[in-house]
Amino acid sequence: MDKVLNKVVTMGIAAGGGFVATRAFEFVWRKATGETAPVDVNSDEIPLQRALVFAVSSAAISAAVQVLSQRGAKSTVRRIRGGYGKSSEV
Repeated sequence: MDKVLNKVVTMGIAAGGGFVATRAFEFVWRKATGETAPVDVNSDEIPLQRALVFAVSSAAISAAVQVLSQRGAKSTVRRIRGGYGKSSEV
């Protein structure tokens, strides 16, 4: 039961964190460059430097969201289990 709870909480936190991080990254990108974030970095219309900066930045943010969501899920599951005792199985 704890593994299922951990996976569900991790998915929820990762989805929410990913959504917020994407919106924040797009906002910062627009403010920094004056343009919208590239949709297709493989397009020849986007300069290589801009495509690389976008790819590296978004990858770093994705990795950070993944680590933070996993740690947040573990912490949340521990708090939930703490409310129901050592094991939450019926």
